[in-house]
Amino acid sequence: MTAPSEKTRPLHTPRRIRIEPAGSGAPLAVHLSGRRLAVEAVLERWRIDDEWWRERPVSRLYHRLLLEDGRTLDVYQALRTGAWFRQAY
Repeated sequence: MTAPSEKTRPLHTPRRIRIEPAGSGAPLAVHLSGRRLAVEAVLERWRIDDEWWRERPVSRLYHRLLLEDGRTLDVYQALRTGAWFRQAY
């Protein structure tokens, strides 16, 4: 068996994404593949707090977004750091 190359990564790993937040903190626009796409609607919003017993618990605020091009996209903000990620499924 060969060692994995440096370019491989686990499947479904969230990736950082650039979000332009509205005054309320909800996503106003996202940047994908060098394009700025406006958020037409936030279809769902939910929060996950997990692994509270660990040194670094998980606390995320998810948003399912409808983008101006008709695509839906799930993103979350890591509440401990403020960083935004695109959720991969």
